[in-house]
Amino acid sequence: MRLRTKKLVLASVAGAALMSACGGSSDDTAGQIGSSFQVSPDEAGVATGTAACPAANTKVADVAIIGGTAPYRVLSPNHQDITFGPAGSTAPTSQGEFVVANRNQQFAVFATGCLEMTVTVMDDLRRVATVTVTAASGSGS
Repeated sequence: MRLRTKKLVLASVAGAALMSACGGSSDDTAGQIGSSFQVSPDEAGVATGTAACPAANTKVADVAIIGGTAPYRVLSPNHQDITFGPAGSTAPTSQGEFVVANRNQQFAVFATGCLEMTVTVMDDLRRVATVTVTAASGSGS
């Protein structure tokens, strides 16, 4: 009986050590130092098809954050012309900065007027990924 108890204790300790080494199953911030960090797409654009520039708060794209360490800060170089919201939204909810709480989630990018700007996405370890946002008149080419 004693031998069986020792094996059970050792198995429990080994299992706990493995879980802590990999960061657990649902903790978005643990164990992500070595993970890759990127956004997809890394270039997103919209064109009006006319001589006019895109209207205020025209949706450009939903952008996925892949890997890295949550939470993420999405930063606009010009909070009047580039705004953000949750993925799938049809109107922006944030100017200047948007927070994405969990790994492998998305955010929406909106543009006002003709522009080409780089949006910065920073993970909790201050690693940076970027997405170039283009809004154009005409065909966009």
